[in-house]
Amino acid sequence: MINELDTLEVQMTHINVSSISKEDLNKFIAGSVSMPQDLTKSLSGIVYQKTSGNALLVTQFLQSLWDEDLLFFSFESKVWMWDSNAIDAKDIPDNVGVLLSGKILQLPRGCQYGMKLLACI
Repeated sequence: MINELDTLEVQMTHINVSSISKEDLNKFIAGSVSMPQDLTKSLSGIVYQKTSGNALLVTQFLQSLWDEDLLFFSFESKVWMWDSNAIDAKDIPDNVGVLLSGKILQLPRGCQYGMKLLACI
């Protein structure tokens, strides 16, 4: 499809998104959970290992940790907590399409049908 657009001389802008470094990922996670970076190294190390720093995979993986209560806020201790062993054992597809299609399949059937119709437009 991109080659077709090239032959039609459609103006396109290519954006290359490189992987997030391990250090930047730790800064991102530390900032997201409002904790010092030295306390989030265990979580960010696992997330980096699972995602190789792919920005889309990182955000989707963190969202899945939240959805599955593997990353949660403890109201008792007023701090974010996570289960490192369970997160480390969690499988993550290395293909973003597979990850997103799995999320779509979790939606109600009506939403899935609506998305199919919208994809045809």
